[in-house]
Amino acid sequence: MNSLQNRSTLLDKQYDTGQFSACIVTNIGKEMIAKSQNGQTLTFTRVALGDGLIDDDDDILSFTKVKNERLSANIAKWVDKQNGQFQIQFRVSNQEVEIGFWQREIGIMAKIDGGEEQLYAYATSGNGADFLYDKTTPIDERIVNIDFVIGNAENVQVIVNGSIIYATIEDLENAIDEHNDDENAHDNLIKKLFDLSEVTLESIKSKIKDWSKEVCLPLSGGTMKGNINANGYNITATKFIGNLQGKADSATKANQDKNGKDITGYLYKTEDLTLNSNAEILTVGNISEILNSFCTKFKNIQGTASYGENSPTSIKSLNDNKAPKTSPAFNGTPTAPTPGVDTNNTQLATCGFVRNAIAKYAPMLDTMKKIYPVGSIYMSTVSTNPATLFGFGTWEAMPAGRVLLAQGKSSWGTTYNAGSTGGEATHQLTVG
Repeated sequence: MNSLQNRSTLLDKQYDTGQFSACIVTNIGKEMIAKSQNGQTLTFTRVALGDGLIDDDDDILSFTKVKNERLSANIAKWVDKQNGQFQIQFRVSNQEVEIGFWQREIGIMAKIDGGEEQLYAYATSGNGADFLYDKTTPIDERIVNIDFVIGNAENVQVIVNGSIIYATIEDLENAIDEHNDDENAHDNLIKKLFDLSEVTLESIKSKIKDWSKEVCLPLSGGTMKGNINANGYNITATKFIGNLQGKADSATKANQDKNGKDITGYLYKTEDLTLNSNAEILTVGNISEILNSFCTKFKNIQGTASYGENSPTSIKSLNDNKAPKTSPAFNGTPTAPTPGVDTNNTQLATCGFVRNAIAKYAPMLDTMKKIYPVGSIYMSTVSTNPATLFGFGTWEAMPAGRVLLAQGKSSWGTTYNAGSTGGEATHQLTVG
């Protein structure tokens, strides 16, 4: 016998068909309703699914959670049906189910304000549950709507998760209806933009034609207003009409110079290049003529050039007073940029550079002198004199083949005096 038959006052009799019972609001849920009617906010958070079976001695009203939760489902949408009636929808997929289970329990989870999430309502299908396979056996998404009473819906919120896997036809139809009811959607938006009472292709085309007459020139001609700017002063046209200003104020046609000469296919020579007052077509011949004339005029400059009021100075004397590039001899106090203290190239070293170098490296030199005072021994695998490396001291290299021996009395009784030498490269042993 099904253990639910003794609880017919609370559970719907359809448990044996695989459907869930009517949703029962728990004692905690009733407390939440009371608090929401007193101004606190009731928030539905999610749906808990489990496989627990109801025992004869179970009091569903006192439940605080489902008996054995196996899966958590997000709330897909909710509807306030007014007069205290409320509906939420959740959708079940097995994409996250590692081990299949019998879907026997549904728990509606909620909380008051920022409090702890608790079981608001509960439904069960008993032994008539459907089996939810694991994710290796894909199934169609199951859509479940649950209706229940909440009382005052003004203080009710629902956490809706937008990551639902599939959209139903009902979802799409509702979204389309909401979109079309929007005053800024489609026809309503076009009516506002074009100031139309009825939207048709002809009415839109007519409105655009009226607008274009106000701001655009017709293809066949028209009158332009205001300033006309040509980037770089370039205007391409068959002919110039009216007055032109700026660099083109003396031209009459785009293919003629100011004297009316045809310059099609030629490079136009301006007055700035001629050294005379007549502009003409620029050719290879007169380019050479211009250069020769310019060089002759520059070469034959005589007299003086004024570099200050009433101070004539000949160009030759100015040139003679310049220092040559090779071995120049300067007068006065010549100056030059001061290089950085670590500069190592052929540029001039100023007094500032020398002082900066001394200031930087003098402390290092003093440190080296403390490390190697007079009488120090320096050992190296290279033959460079330490005076070259360190920049101080007189150093004497040890004779080739010699080794150092500490002075004083050795542990074998021999005394070695400072500065004494001895030993031999080879020694012939005798029997004695």
